[in-house]
Order: sequence, then structure tokens, then C-alpha cells
Amino acid sequence: MLFKKMLVAVAICGTFAAQATTENFYVGAQYNKTTLKEKDSGYSVSVGFGNLTALAGYKFNDYFAVEGRIGTGINDKSFSEDGYKESFGVDMQTMLLGKANYKLSNEFSVFALAGYSKTEFEYKESGPSYSYSEKDSLSGLALGIGGEFRFANNIAIHVEYLMLPDETLREDEYSLKLEANNLSVGVNYYF
Repeated sequence: MLFKKMLVAVAICGTFAAQATTENFYVGAQYNKTTLKEKDSGYSVSVGFGNLTALAGYKFNDYFAVEGRIGTGINDKSFSEDGYKESFGVDMQTMLLGKANYKLSNEFSVFALAGYSKTEFEYKESGPSYSYSEKDSLSGLALGIGGEFRFANNIAIHVEYLMLPDETLREDEYSLKLEANNLSVGVNYYF
């Protein structure tokens, strides 16, 4: 269902961009390794997930652009034994980002990202006579940096690191901090 929504969003953005008479629109896709780190009073554990993201953007000029992104998990962590199944992963990731660009040459540029991000994680477990699922999300300010290499007139590859929102949960003396980030590689097509 989410994959269908993602395809519809990309098709709409692509149709809109294809009808534009300027070359300010772009679309792209990227693979993200999303890492969720859980910290609890000296204890820390990290879990990594894979997800795919479709993006569409508009360049106002050579220095500033706005991007919308939607993604879904493709590599959950799972465990199965004696009829008992457990999985944990990224269900959906959405973002609206401002992108500041600086060209170092005609082919290579660096950029900084800032904006709103929401990452929804899903936990599922099932056994012979029951099933349970729960979703939790981290949303808020996301900040990142990256680089882009344009190897053809309209096609560029990029690598970026994005710090996603974190959250601290407190109950009495107990506190739990959740931190997340994306390490991404992708390709953009400029109209």
C-alpha cells in the first residue's frame, strides 16, 4: 500500500516536472541506511535498517532548493524461531527540506540540508495464537550535509549524512534517549 502511494507521488511529481518549461525541477531516488540508537543510563545499542526514498525538488537558483521526500523500509531486522516471529524496521519516512548548495566546480557541489522529518518505526511479533504490532515515530528538525557529482548534463549522484530528530523519554529516574540518522546514496535527474 505504501509502495503504491510512493509510486503515485513520484508519478505526480514527474508529470508536473515534465510539463515545466524551466530546468528548475528535479526528481530522484536514494537508498538510506537508517540507524536508530537507544541510550539508557550508560547502556547503548544501535540497529540499522535499509529504506528507499523517492524525492522531488525545485531549485530557486544555483544556491537554494526545496525537496520533498517519501520513503519506505526494505530491510527490517527480524527473528524467527519455533513459530514465533519478530520484526522491527522503518515503516515510512517523510521529509520537507531546504537545501543550500555551493558549487566547487561544474561537476561537483556540496550542500547542507535543514527541515522537518518524520520517521515511523514499526515493531511486529506473532506466535501460534497471537499477533501484536506497534508503531512509534521520531519527528522534528533534521540537519545534514552532503556532496553531489554531476556526471552528465541532467544526471547527478549524491552522498549525504542526515541527523534525524531524537527523543528523550522520562519516567521517574528512568530515561531513554532515541537518536536516529540516515547515511544515503542516490541519483537525481534534472529537467
